[in-house]
Amino acid sequence: MNSFDLKIITPEKLFYEGKAELVTLKTAAGDIGIMANHLPYVANIVSSPLKIKQEGNERTAAVSSGLIRVAANTVTIVTQAVEWAEDIDVARAQKAKELAERKIREHESQKEFERAEQRLRRAMNRLVVASKK
Repeated sequence: MNSFDLKIITPEKLFYEGKAELVTLKTAAGDIGIMANHLPYVANIVSSPLKIKQEGNERTAAVSSGLIRVAANTVTIVTQAVEWAEDIDVARAQKAKELAERKIREHESQKEFERAEQRLRRAMNRLVVASKK
């Protein structure tokens, strides 16, 4: 299978840089898969599992909101946060989920509700990804 260059960047660090044969994740418009020689593409990504296939092996990470750009056989993902499935602290993610659920119930403004909803989506994604390691 042909490969392409993949770079995953967060505000804090370069999370991943290397070759990949397939990347799958969710955009605002739905699930996508990117393979070598994909047409140029830009989309907003949402909190979801990110799967990277390289040399027949697949690795999964939890990715939060951000942007994906495909150009010249290079995929760049810029995201607020990303972590490998095996690095997820399940107890911490469960606490974040419970706190977000409480904030949703007790919100005093639309902005508080939206922030809590984003936190809940991220915590749920982390729990789903961690359960599939």
